[in-house]
Amino acid sequence: MQPLAIRTLSFALIALASAAVAEPKREFGGFSSHPRDLQVFLDYIHSLEMSKVEAGIKLRSAIKAIPVESDIVLTSTQEAGLRDWLYDLLVAFSSSGSDSLAAAFYLREGVTNLGKLKKIKSNLQDWGLLKGERPFDLFQAMHRSILNHQDYEYRFGNVSFLHSAFSTFEIQGRYESYLSYARANGMVVAGGLYMDKSKLQKEVEEAVQAGDQRILSQFMFITEEPAEFAKSKRPIRTPFFFQLVWDSERTMWHFLEMFYNSDLPHFFQFSAM
Repeated sequence: MQPLAIRTLSFALIALASAAVAEPKREFGGFSSHPRDLQVFLDYIHSLEMSKVEAGIKLRSAIKAIPVESDIVLTSTQEAGLRDWLYDLLVAFSSSGSDSLAAAFYLREGVTNLGKLKKIKSNLQDWGLLKGERPFDLFQAMHRSILNHQDYEYRFGNVSFLHSAFSTFEIQGRYESYLSYARANGMVVAGGLYMDKSKLQKEVEEAVQAGDQRILSQFMFITEEPAEFAKSKRPIRTPFFFQLVWDSERTMWHFLEMFYNSDLPHFFQFSAM
């Protein structure tokens, strides 16, 4: 299937590209790698009307309005969980958030990558940045140290859900990462960053190969960096892509992977979860 979050944006970009100089081969969602086409892409997402990321009913209502495209019938718990996950993500990394909210968001699923965390913990201790021993203290320190290094106080300034949709489906027999799909459909612009939860991805892949089923959800939204921390006159905007998997035992969604097309160094700690 084609996730609506990619397909809808791709249609919009192809329509815009038709007004540009014709190219024999189109990539990146309807745009070639030629700088002229990439600039059209950037101009388009900068033309979108954005809303401030701020905790409250306005943001919840905007997320509630995002359509769900599903091959299966979602339960009310599953659909509410998707919307809550996105709301909590945006708030945790916005001006409404805090180091504590960011750490709590990372730890909502528990910790599995103990080897990577041990190395990060050692580095933070050597730098004098870790003030406690709990996983919460570690994620809180990681979040703050990265923000300080990049002269940011938070990540998400504004957001657009114009081309957003929760594309949800059941897989069996074969697992395909969201990034692989995006690359095959030309939605990965040069300079993008990618993060995943590789252990969980492997578990999903092994489960479906063994004949089990898993429910995945993929979605995209466009964000703009906080204007007060922007290094250029025009704050950078980028589409963010996420893939989650449903945990039927704990009745919650788990992060699988994310990627985004941007020159903006927005580093997150999802791979350390």
